[in-house]
Amino acid sequence: MLNMDEVVARLRLYFGDESTASLMRRLGIPQSTYGNWRQRQNVTYDHLVQGLLRVGISLDWFFAPRQQLDYPRPSDLHVDEPIMLHYKPSSDTEEVLRATAEVKPFLRRYQLPETPRNQQLLVDTYLASRADHIGLDFALNQIALALSWQPDDTSDDED
Repeated sequence: MLNMDEVVARLRLYFGDESTASLMRRLGIPQSTYGNWRQRQNVTYDHLVQGLLRVGISLDWFFAPRQQLDYPRPSDLHVDEPIMLHYKPSSDTEEVLRATAEVKPFLRRYQLPETPRNQQLLVDTYLASRADHIGLDFALNQIALALSWQPDDTSDDED
């Protein structure tokens, strides 16, 4: 586990060479709390983790920068029914708008119309991939949906 000096060093990597007081203010950690940390040389992680999450610093990067960590997919979890873990973005609307902007070049590249149905298919896939939740069933369903929207060209080949 990290001691106070290591916490400050990692925060300075992220925020730059600021005073300890300034770094703790950025995380919303009261002066009395980090004063206790320094005095006891023992960091209470609940305050630290809450502060890191509040400002958007990856806990993986902060606590285990050189470790290869496992991120289980829903299919890796031991549950009877598949589940989707939902990580709330700052705004669902903002996330969908960002995803829509990301998928539009694919529609243009493949000369597909920007219909609501086409955009929805790509946005759903984009959002699922960002959360690392694309399982085989989901991927096959998305491909089947896409194929169901295309005209059947196989009749021309039989002549």
